[in-house]
Amino acid sequence: MNPRVLQDKGGFLSPVVSVVEHEGRPAILKDYGRTNAVTRKVLAPSLVRREFSVLRHLEGCPGIPRAYAIVNKLGLLLEYVEGKTINKFKAGELADRLFDRFCEAVRAMHKRNVVHLDLRQPRNILIAEDRVYLIDFANAMRGRLAKQLRAVDESALLKFKRRHWPHLMTEADEKKLESFNFVRKFWIFSPVGRKKRR
Repeated sequence: MNPRVLQDKGGFLSPVVSVVEHEGRPAILKDYGRTNAVTRKVLAPSLVRREFSVLRHLEGCPGIPRAYAIVNKLGLLLEYVEGKTINKFKAGELADRLFDRFCEAVRAMHKRNVVHLDLRQPRNILIAEDRVYLIDFANAMRGRLAKQLRAVDESALLKFKRRHWPHLMTEADEKKLESFNFVRKFWIFSPVGRKKRR
C-alpha cells in the first residue's frame, strides 16, 4: 500500500505521521526524518527511543496501541487503530460505557507509573467502536515523578466527562475540575498560563 499521510505540520518537533503497511496490515509510522537538522541529528533519536520505551512498558494495557519497532533511529512504527478523535463527536453521541473505557485506559497507565500529560488535547483520544485509545506519548513521563502528576491526566478525564457525558458529572467532579483549571492558569507550560503573562 502507498503511505497515507495523516499529519504533516512541518513544525520544529513535529513528525510526519502516515499509515503504512507492516506485515501485510496497516500501521502508523511517526517519522522525524523530514524535520530540521537539529531535530533529526540531536533530538529525534532520543524522542523516538523514549516514546518506544514508554509504549513497550505499557504493552498489554487496555486502550494503548502497541509499539512495533524503531525505524532508522528517526521513526516509530505503531499499531494502527481505526477510529475517530473524540472531538468528532457531539455531547450525547458517545455511550456511557465509553467513559468507563476511557477511565480504564488512564488508570491502567497510571498503575504502571506512566502519565500521558497531553490528554487534554482531543487529537490524543481515539474512539474505536467500543474502545477508547490514548495516542501520542511524546510528552509522557515514567517513574516516581509520574505519581505526582496524575492530576493532569485526571483533569482531562473530567474535562471530557463534562463535555461528552455531562449527566455523569457530580458536584465533586465539578469542584475538582474548577480547582485544576484555576491552578492551570498559572502553569508556565499551559497556553492559558502563557497568555495570562502577555
